[in-house]
Amino acid sequence: MKSLLSTNLRQFLMYAIIIILCCMPLFFYLMKYSYTEDLDDLIIFRAEEFAEKHLPTFTIADISVWNEFNEDMQIVKTNDSIPLNKLIQQYLFNKSEGHHIDYRIYYTSIEIENKPYLFMSRIPMIENHDLINMQIRQYGLLILILIISLTLVQRFISRKLWIPFYDILEKIKSFNLDKGDIPVFNKTNIHEFNQLNHSLEELIGDNLKKYSQQKEFIENASHELQTPISVFQTQLDILLQQPGLTEKHVEILQKLYDVSSRMTRLNKNLLLLAKIDNNHYQEMREVELAETLNKQLSILQYMAEDYAIRINTYTEAPLRIKANIFLLESLINNLVINSIFYNKKYGILDITISDKKLTIANTGDSKPLEKEKLFGRFNQTSEKNKKGNGLGLSIVYQICKFHNWNINYSFTNDMHVFTVDFN
Repeated sequence: MKSLLSTNLRQFLMYAIIIILCCMPLFFYLMKYSYTEDLDDLIIFRAEEFAEKHLPTFTIADISVWNEFNEDMQIVKTNDSIPLNKLIQQYLFNKSEGHHIDYRIYYTSIEIENKPYLFMSRIPMIENHDLINMQIRQYGLLILILIISLTLVQRFISRKLWIPFYDILEKIKSFNLDKGDIPVFNKTNIHEFNQLNHSLEELIGDNLKKYSQQKEFIENASHELQTPISVFQTQLDILLQQPGLTEKHVEILQKLYDVSSRMTRLNKNLLLLAKIDNNHYQEMREVELAETLNKQLSILQYMAEDYAIRINTYTEAPLRIKANIFLLESLINNLVINSIFYNKKYGILDITISDKKLTIANTGDSKPLEKEKLFGRFNQTSEKNKKGNGLGLSIVYQICKFHNWNINYSFTNDMHVFTVDFN
């Protein structure tokens, strides 16, 4: 991905080169015009110099000698068809070039021994293709100098000019919504950067306030719901024990009991997420991952048996990690339960402990899950199974984030693979 500075410099150079190239014809004609003016001045000067220095002592006998040694300053007979005292351009043969080229020529009348003659002063012009080649070399050098100089200048200036921008960028990248600290941006003398700082501070402040209110609401709501849910379950237990219940009554009560159990799990999960967000789990200690895993599997084994799922465990290397034991157990439970719920009958669940990694792979749907939505809250990984509440993988993600672990998903060999990297 290209940086803003390199993109800006590249586009500037591209348009500058295009403009320069488009201006080449104009510069060519300006250069030719200036060059022609200089030639004209020189031609007239030669004619005036001859008239001033040589003409007073010049004789008719000197004409042939003069013409022999001065190819571009000739003394010729008068000709009424030749314009006098006027610069003209003619296409004449040039001995040194071996072909015809353009000449700038100036004729003026003179008298030698009281006889009329014409003094011709001329200079061969540089040919157009030579001018064009020269201009191309000049422009090539100019473009090269432009690219090198602007690149160096841009780098030198940008190091100072863009320091506030990169400072803002680094602070935004390191910003953590869970920590609740508003980044302190450095003040600059650049109006746009100060506006950006002010806007970001307001935006982050508003979001932190709303995020804090949301966490507080979820935690308070979960606490408040615990009591009515417990009362509701207790009353259902009492009703189920009442004599004289018909089969229809028992069926209705059982459905209400299932709903109550699901509400209880949902409330516990919401409360767990709120506590993780609020950093309630500070106690950390080193644990042997295999021991914790086996302990949780002994509790969850019955669930796998109900679905006829075979669990295989592999320990490639002992692994001790520093973690909050309650959250680690919750992570394992949620990953295993998710792999059971969204497995298929007579499916497989492979759990592997390797160097710094825990991998849980299960059979299931024959297509990969949507990674973008996978760890979102209230996301159902499959439409076919509605046993979960959509918070399991979100809890896993938050636990990994709390411990600075990485959680990744892949679909390999028709297996849904979740990998926790403890590095």
